Amino acid sequence: MAEYVERADARSESPPSGVAGMLSRAATWLAMSGGFVFCALIAMSIVSIVGRKLFSSPVQGDVELMQMGAAVGAAAFLPLCELHDNHIKVDALTSWMGGPARAALDTVAHLMLTVAAAAITWRTGMAVRDAMSYGEVSTLLSVPVWQPVALLVPSFALLTLCGLYRVVLSFNQARGRSV
Repeated sequence: MAEYVERADARSESPPSGVAGMLSRAATWLAMSGGFVFCALIAMSIVSIVGRKLFSSPVQGDVELMQMGAAVGAAAFLPLCELHDNHIKVDALTSWMGGPARAALDTVAHLMLTVAAAAITWRTGMAVRDAMSYGEVSTLLSVPVWQPVALLVPSFALLTLCGLYRVVLSFNQARGRSV
C-alpha cells in the first residue's frame, strides 16, 4: 500500500518531458482508446442482449466483434502498464534485498518483457501480411482478419519501446545512478 501512495504522490509532479513524456503521451492515448473500445463493446453487448430477449434480433456477429474488440482493447493497456511499472509482481522472495539488487532483477525482467514484446510485434506483423495475402475473413461478418490483427501491432510496438525505456531506468537504478 505504501508503494501505491508513493506513486500517487509522484503523479502530482509536472508531466515528464523528452522520451519519457513522448512515451507517456502515446501510452496514455492508446490506453484511453482501449477503454473506448471496451465501452463500445459493452454498449454493443447490451444492445445485443436486449435485442435477443425482447425482439428476437441480436446484433449479428456480436461474439466475433467481442473477440476482435477485446483483443485490441486489452493490448492497448499493456504499454501504459509497462511504462509505469504496474505489472503484477511477486516480491515475496526479493523483499529482503536492497534497492540495487531488486533494480538488477527488474532490469532482467524488463529486458525479458522487451524481447518478448519485440518478438510478438514482429510475428503479429507477419500474421497481418499472411492474412492479407490469403484473404482470410471472419466466419459470420466476413471481416478481413488482417484488420483487427493490424490494430494489435501499434500496441505491441509501443510495449516494446516502453519496455526498453524501463530497462534503461532499472539499469540506472541498479548502478546507483539517479533516475
